[in-house]
Amino acid sequence: MLTDITYNDLEFIIMNMRERDKAEIYALRPHDNPLQLAMEAHAQIRNLGRGQVAWWKGKPAAALAFTEDWPGVWSIWMFGTDDFKNVAIELVRWARKEANEILKVCKGHRIHCDSKSDYEEAHKLIEAAGGKREFTMRRYGKDGEDFTRFIWLREEDSAILEPHFVRADKSAA
Repeated sequence: MLTDITYNDLEFIIMNMRERDKAEIYALRPHDNPLQLAMEAHAQIRNLGRGQVAWWKGKPAAALAFTEDWPGVWSIWMFGTDDFKNVAIELVRWARKEANEILKVCKGHRIHCDSKSDYEEAHKLIEAAGGKREFTMRRYGKDGEDFTRFIWLREEDSAILEPHFVRADKSAA
């Protein structure tokens, strides 16, 4: 089940976040404070984007959000608890639908995501959501970690993100 993001849901997820997600996120933050991260994330989503919380057995398990960094350029980010694997498919489906809407309806021309270069599990999910590897950013993290940037671009990736029935209709024409 997916619901709109609330501060309390974000706080719960961040306080119970998977160790790999913590390492990735805090490598890009000037702090390691989960409560501050929850406040920052909530403010950014509420004011500049959209997001969903995935639930597992009555508890928030993961969050996925899109935020507009500047006109036409969006970021996507996702993190979760140890129950993340139970909700990953549902979040990836929502991410594909929203990425398609951002690129087509909201006139976004680029969505990007930065992930630690050694976090292959995250890379598989990003690619399942339609992201393509753009390049590696060497020594990008605060302790010198390498990160990989993934992108979705309007026109280049729009067809990939369309629902299957729309693609089938176009190929039949």
